[in-house]
Amino acid sequence: MKTMSLPKQIQLTHSKVWMREDGIVVLEFGDHIELDVKEAKELLQATKEISGGKKVLILNVAGKQTTATSAARDFAASPEAVEYTLAEAYVVNNLPQKIIANFYINFHKPLVPTKIFNNTEAAILWLKSLDL
Repeated sequence: MKTMSLPKQIQLTHSKVWMREDGIVVLEFGDHIELDVKEAKELLQATKEISGGKKVLILNVAGKQTTATSAARDFAASPEAVEYTLAEAYVVNNLPQKIIANFYINFHKPLVPTKIFNNTEAAILWLKSLDL
């Protein structure tokens, strides 16, 4: 029986999705992008393809001036959106992104462990430290 190989990376119009050697799936958002439900669902599908349908740790890396609509944040906090997610770390690079991300965590109450970071290294350390 032939085994299917998983894609190494998926390039979307707004983001790039790929898996690191350690199994963490990275969602790199493009610059000056506003993510809505359509884009969030594309990211979910790409995560499913990259992970082979398994639950994985997710590292979200915001681009310059990346933002998400209220509807996209609602979707991100839904059971459907975390179907392939063990935990999520968000790396933000400016104050507006940090405010939106904090609001997302405190208001939407994500269904998986979720934390915000200013740098990728700290986010990866946190993801790897989780006992899931």
